[in-house]
Amino acid sequence: MLTYKTLLPELKRSNILPVYLFAGPEEYLKEECIEIIKEKLFSPIDSIELNFQIIYGDNAHASTIINTCKAMPFGAKKKLIIVKNFSRLSAEDKKRLTPYLKLPAAHTCLILITDKTEKGAGTIGCEVVNFYSLYESEVSAWIQRQVQGYEKKILPDAIAALIARTGTGLLELKSEIEKLCLYAEKKERIDTLDVLEATGENREATIFELMDAIGLKKTQQAIKALNKLLSQKEEPVKILFMITKHLRTIFKLKLLQEQKMSLAEIWPIIDVKFDKQQASFLTQSKLHHEQSLKKAFELLLETDISLKSQDSRLNSVVMELLVFRLCLMDGQMVR
Repeated sequence: MLTYKTLLPELKRSNILPVYLFAGPEEYLKEECIEIIKEKLFSPIDSIELNFQIIYGDNAHASTIINTCKAMPFGAKKKLIIVKNFSRLSAEDKKRLTPYLKLPAAHTCLILITDKTEKGAGTIGCEVVNFYSLYESEVSAWIQRQVQGYEKKILPDAIAALIARTGTGLLELKSEIEKLCLYAEKKERIDTLDVLEATGENREATIFELMDAIGLKKTQQAIKALNKLLSQKEEPVKILFMITKHLRTIFKLKLLQEQKMSLAEIWPIIDVKFDKQQASFLTQSKLHHEQSLKKAFELLLETDISLKSQDSRLNSVVMELLVFRLCLMDGQMVR
């Protein structure tokens, strides 16, 4: 069994195997390795969209996974297939998948993802990689590297305060670091006071959490952020405006990409300045289709009318229903 630390040097040397099982709780590190694999498998002229696919084990069958992996790539030399929630694939389907794992297609990299280690996975053709939760000392070093990406430094006491407030989960920390660096935009060194002010229960931060959760179709996070805003007496109309603005930005990004504009040209037009924000919008745009976004704007208009025309005591129900429906669009709800 490998760990992500031993996997990274192999990936950077382009030693990519045809089948992996990414196991363990640290989802951020899994996504980091997947991005490295994508960079190594695909060249800038490859049709990545046609050769990269995510399948969910909750509602998939072994035949679907096998046929997808065996199909030849189109517009590229390789394919990358991700099976999320692999542990939810039925026992029978896992058994049917075994022959493929022992003799996989050379043109496909298949990555099975689970939050726990599958018994016997190493004997059926999978290179198992353990993505364990980092120790606090490792998290501290990771935070420093992330902050350096914004051309800033963070003091040790500030790191301790950030971990105390947020925990050691890298996905949560990544979001808080982005907000923290945006908050301290003109400062080169982040101190404890910056952390306490930027990671407090402020409305602005929660609005950003809500917009990103909707963009990423993370239903539970979105509902939690919405209820927090409503409990803080934030006006539903203002929340609706911010959601609309966020989805319009995603829609503009997709339209401009279709017009073959470069990202360097697009970012000033849609007013997205920071690298991390740009990466987030790119990720979110892939989860939304144009037709579903058009339908989303219809829902937003309907919600605006409802908020202005009915009993205000129903506002929370109206907003929760809106958020739930937005996250469900395209059938890609993420809990």
